[in-house]
Amino acid sequence: MLSLTVKVSWHFPFRVAELLEEGLAEAVQILASSTTFKDLAESADNVARLIISQANPGGIMIEERVSHMATVKKVFEEGDWLTAEDINELQKKPPSKKSLPASNWKRRGRIFSVSYGRKNYYPRYQFDAMYQPLPIISEILKAYGECADTWSLATWFHFPNGWIVRQVGDEVISVAPKDALDRSSNVIKAAQSRKGTYVA
Repeated sequence: MLSLTVKVSWHFPFRVAELLEEGLAEAVQILASSTTFKDLAESADNVARLIISQANPGGIMIEERVSHMATVKKVFEEGDWLTAEDINELQKKPPSKKSLPASNWKRRGRIFSVSYGRKNYYPRYQFDAMYQPLPIISEILKAYGECADTWSLATWFHFPNGWIVRQVGDEVISVAPKDALDRSSNVIKAAQSRKGTYVA
């Protein structure tokens, strides 16, 4: 069978990407074997059937989504979150538009938000005592790179990271990036070195 390489986001489930590669390779093989218009039409039908069969979420994909949602729930329940309205009210001189200044800071890459229950939330650790964005956050976001699902970013911030450690007695323990924002070089290096997914 023809071999194809499919490029997907780093957090895309590996098995789903593998199935996608196999399905596309098979589809190209079917089309390549067509010699007449009739063959091509039959091949197109076969490709359509293949796409439909690949599009149905299998057990692995469902299991991946269940695991993802469990992680999201854990991170949300253990976190301290603010809405755009909360941030607005906490400003010294709140703008009249309730979505400001959060939406503006987010657009400029100074902070990020996640969606939970159809509402956007901002992690509290992104802000200083006056509810202004910490400068380190924008540096981390640049180092972390493009992120299709900001929950993967929130999860990265939330769980202990092997690139950031501290000594506790005789033991060296990993620290969550959100708890090491005063150690900018360590956290930025961890953001640049991220790989895999974090599942609770």
